[in-house]
Amino acid sequence: MTKDEALALALHALHTKGEHHPQVYEAIYAIQTVLAQPPLPEQRPWVGLTDDDWAKIEDMPDAFDQGVAWAQARLKERNNG
Repeated sequence: MTKDEALALALHALHTKGEHHPQVYEAIYAIQTVLAQPPLPEQRPWVGLTDDDWAKIEDMPDAFDQGVAWAQARLKERNNG
């Protein structure tokens, strides 16, 4: 069962079985709000530079090599590791 299916099932149960209580109405509103949101795009795994990429960079001036290494390290940090 997906998250959306579970939320839809809970929403149905609240509508049909729920008591008329402010918390029930809050729960119904929260579930409807979440179900109305578009799905998030799928996260792609981190892809860094390959050994071949680094081999090509080795032939370039040191400053470029250091800049590429710095950029990869920063991107890795921002992509959680």
